[in-house]
Amino acid sequence: LLKKIKNPPKILYVLGKIFKKENCFAIVGTRKCTGYGKEIAFEIASDLAKAGLTIVSGFAPGIDTIAHKAAISQKKRTIAVLGTGLDEKSIYPKSNLKLIKEILECNGALISEFPPHTHGTKYTFPQRNRIISGLSLGVLVVEAKMKSGAIITAKYAFEQKRKVFAVPGSIFSSNSKGCHFLIKKGAKLV
Repeated sequence: LLKKIKNPPKILYVLGKIFKKENCFAIVGTRKCTGYGKEIAFEIASDLAKAGLTIVSGFAPGIDTIAHKAAISQKKRTIAVLGTGLDEKSIYPKSNLKLIKEILECNGALISEFPPHTHGTKYTFPQRNRIISGLSLGVLVVEAKMKSGAIITAKYAFEQKRKVFAVPGSIFSSNSKGCHFLIKKGAKLV
């Protein structure tokens, strides 16, 4: 799937295992998630992992981390797509360094198009989002502000003809505005 996207990565650095064919599904969202978002992300990621999908996310704090941990809780595979190099000094966030071992123990992988010693910038994280959606059959946005990486990932998914899903929330929550926008644009309500 990734080879078919516009501007596929020329090279991928991998820690762990990559399979030529597998059914991946992305779950993304805000770094500053609510209890509601955490609960939904964990439940849906767990269920999809149990059903045999490989959970893909961006390794960031918040919804991404919860999606990875949910797959691991089921002893299932997850793929983390990083916006940094894969070396310990560059990886963001540092709070997820021990999560790497858990991902690898469950046959998962960390991937990046950035060489070692590449630190994250305001450009590398949005750039990696096309890979998150490009690897996946679909993308679920759990919580997202209007201007967020999760919305960027969903836009890539629409462009790549992937299925896009979004979780509605309170009309008063800024974390739900991005999801409501996506639902209006044709994302499937979850």
